[in-house]
Amino acid sequence: MAQVLEKVAVAMKDQFKEVDFQSLKSDPGHPRWNNTAQWARNTMVEDGLLKKNRPRGVWEITAVGREHLAKAESKK
Repeated sequence: MAQVLEKVAVAMKDQFKEVDFQSLKSDPGHPRWNNTAQWARNTMVEDGLLKKNRPRGVWEITAVGREHLAKAESKK
């Protein structure tokens, strides 16, 4: 998870707004964008793009997720 969030931070740094770097009251020390990314992960699990029931902190892509990524990459 830490590696993924690091890559998100680098890839999205020019897209983030000041508010994205503010800490949430419920999770001091972690920026808002970090929380949003983790909720996005939950959505990807529900959509079958990431595997569920992985050890805490492990985000593993599924075959469906790889296909989705390949299609997105081919559209660039």
